Amino acid sequence: MRNSKDIAKELEAKRQAVEGMTDAAQIDAANEEIRTLCREMETALNLEAIARLQAQRAIISPAEQKEIKRFSISKFIREARAGQLSGFELEMNQEGLEEMRKSGQTSQNETVIPSSVLRTIDVNNVSTSTEGAEFAHVTRMSYLEGLRNALVCQKLGAVYVDGLQGNVAIVKGGSASAAWYAEAAAASVTKLAFSTVTMTPKRLQIIAGYTNDLLKQSSLAVDRIIWDELLRAHAGSLDAAAFNGSGSSGEPTGILATDGIGAVVMGTNGGAPTRAKIIDLESEVAIDNALFGSLAYVTNAKVAGKMKKTESVVGYPDWLLEDGKTNGYPVVVTNAIPSNLTKGDSSGVCSAMIFGNFNELLIGQWGGLDMIIDPFTSKGKAIIEVSALAYHDILVRRPEAFAAIKDLTTT
Repeated sequence: MRNSKDIAKELEAKRQAVEGMTDAAQIDAANEEIRTLCREMETALNLEAIARLQAQRAIISPAEQKEIKRFSISKFIREARAGQLSGFELEMNQEGLEEMRKSGQTSQNETVIPSSVLRTIDVNNVSTSTEGAEFAHVTRMSYLEGLRNALVCQKLGAVYVDGLQGNVAIVKGGSASAAWYAEAAAASVTKLAFSTVTMTPKRLQIIAGYTNDLLKQSSLAVDRIIWDELLRAHAGSLDAAAFNGSGSSGEPTGILATDGIGAVVMGTNGGAPTRAKIIDLESEVAIDNALFGSLAYVTNAKVAGKMKKTESVVGYPDWLLEDGKTNGYPVVVTNAIPSNLTKGDSSGVCSAMIFGNFNELLIGQWGGLDMIIDPFTSKGKAIIEVSALAYHDILVRRPEAFAAIKDLTTT
């Protein structure tokens, strides 16, 4: 995604070029390019504003970072199970409760890990021999950084925004218009239509189980096991919601369920992927002047496998998916894209493919992790059940920046 300064330079160059034009067709084409650049500028300014906000919230002094690295998730669970949090874990719990209150949420069990811990704590502390130097080969990574890196939609260019408070209204602006007039002719005034869409916190519950024997261990490797299990489940659920969230029963609305995205249809009973239909996805986005930003295709493993065995042109050794690309754009593969859709007689076997500018996909997070520690449900197996409640929402800011096929067949 280009920055606003680069776009502004191109806009000025286009403006100067239009001033010297006399051909009506050239003027119309130039005006269309200017309108497209204006939309790109709006997206760039929004992303830059979000980045500045995140940078401000992420500022934690070195002293605070050193303190937070003392946090132990296994100790937190052990003591929370008995209702006897102590020491630094108690301090962080109090900070988490205050952060949750400010974000407009309430804790179900009064045990919360704040976002400062998720942002700063290392999976392993490798700075001291007695605190994990033996694990120095393990990459140091905070929970939030690890979550972002694990998210497929983040790799595609989705914007992750944490530290939110209350409901968040996102402005959607109407497209600017321009027209030419003869000398002294009256110009008509078109009022720009602005609307807002709101992101509201929705509860994502992550459930795991750990034995009493494991939690009694003081090894930092145990903390890593717990963090990694929570992180993988957390990222997988967010990806599934971002791509295919239903928008009902507390689930966010994902790209495939968003009104206004472009649609390409394979056939009455679906159909196998073809070069023509893949290009049609790109065209759907281009027609709406949204062909800029972080552009990519995303589909599941079944479709990817089919594309690797399908010739772009019959008789030529040129496959639909080669070197991770199709039609000149990257293809990201994830089974968060459904493969159980129905079209006509193809019941429960159709897959989806999405193309678009993933900078227009926003993922919001409110506060840290609200923890529920349950030592009773599986007490016969000496297992402690841990539920981590995270609060998120997902927003497709510009539906026209995406297009999808929902009836691809692979058999």
